[in-house]
Amino acid sequence: MSQSHRMRKPTLSSERVPDEVVFDILTHLPVKPIIRFRCVSKSWNSTITTPIFITTHLNHNRAKSSLPNNGYLLYTSQAMYPSSHQQLCVVARNSDHTLTELSRCRSPFWGSHVIGFCNGIYCFFENNNYTISLWNPSIKKLKILTPIRIPRYDGIVTHGLVYNSQNNDFKILRIVFDGEVSGYKVPLPLEAGVYTWSTDSWKYIDIYMESLSGSGLNASIVDIQEKPFIFVNGALHSMIYTRGHNFILCFDVNDETFQAIMLPENYLDGLSPDFDQFEQLVVFKGSLALVAFGRDLYEEHDLCFIWVMTEYGVFDSWSKKTVAVDLVERFFGCTRRGELLIETLGTGLVSFDPDSLDQNNLEIQRSPIWLGYSTDFMESLVLLDGVNLSSESLVLLDGVNVSSDVSSEYED
Repeated sequence: MSQSHRMRKPTLSSERVPDEVVFDILTHLPVKPIIRFRCVSKSWNSTITTPIFITTHLNHNRAKSSLPNNGYLLYTSQAMYPSSHQQLCVVARNSDHTLTELSRCRSPFWGSHVIGFCNGIYCFFENNNYTISLWNPSIKKLKILTPIRIPRYDGIVTHGLVYNSQNNDFKILRIVFDGEVSGYKVPLPLEAGVYTWSTDSWKYIDIYMESLSGSGLNASIVDIQEKPFIFVNGALHSMIYTRGHNFILCFDVNDETFQAIMLPENYLDGLSPDFDQFEQLVVFKGSLALVAFGRDLYEEHDLCFIWVMTEYGVFDSWSKKTVAVDLVERFFGCTRRGELLIETLGTGLVSFDPDSLDQNNLEIQRSPIWLGYSTDFMESLVLLDGVNLSSESLVLLDGVNVSSDVSSEYED
């Protein structure tokens, strides 16, 4: 064989990588190169924007995020000036309790509140017009949800965002409570709105006390907790307050049914009623839990009650842990290991271990407006068909002010 024949390069023009191989390679890539590769050809762009590609890419990233980690803190920092934007920040928690910043970008809204984060998607709520928006900062895409019913009066609204892995779909639960209204002989029911991503539609359900399995109560609902729902054991959960007994409202995301989980009677016994008390549902070491803060009966020490339902749905499995923790001003939730994320007077934002009583500063300089904890922070292509926030001017979408200059934070 001649040397010229041995050195001849193979001809590639006639060779073609099978479509399924290209699909598999692309779904394992980070978001930025995938977005660039949409320009390679019409067929690549068509493939990348299909629901099956977006879902496959998301599932690959979910698998990566399930690997052992110390968790992530996502928070909205205070704006430096009244006219400046809030900053959305993500930091990774290290094993030595230090933080490593992963991303920082401007919030796309003025005045809206973050009410959830899931699989790379932030969910915002605007109090003034009750608008819900979904934003993917990785690809600078926004979706304003279709108009839905608003409270009939000055009611209370609470939300929950969840990804249903069984059918690869996002859902948003909105609960509206109008309370007792003058002229009505009976209290109005809770109104639930369930948004399903795949159908881009809302379903509405009126929730009456007598229809809640597991409640055993006929008392009137007098209040609901405005904190976002928490997700555990395939359901979203929120606190409901009645004239007789408080309970936890549960929404099963698969069959879209509601039921009640009862709290222990007098679960706040031991806290002085003369001092401010506040409570919040959390996921504590994988279990449904209620954390309550207040002053002891002798008004000498601040206490924290941690009620944990060790066997989900079983009333007798509620167990209580009491720890002393002073001067708590705000409570943001728990880490996977059960550390409490709290802001204390004088110390600032800390993680507090209720077992060892160790306390570690979180090195976040400015008090956050919102703070969330996640073990599965990731980028995704969800909302790839949404509104692009890369224009040069301020865009007004359905009454929500959207700042287009957020895109500059992601330019190469």
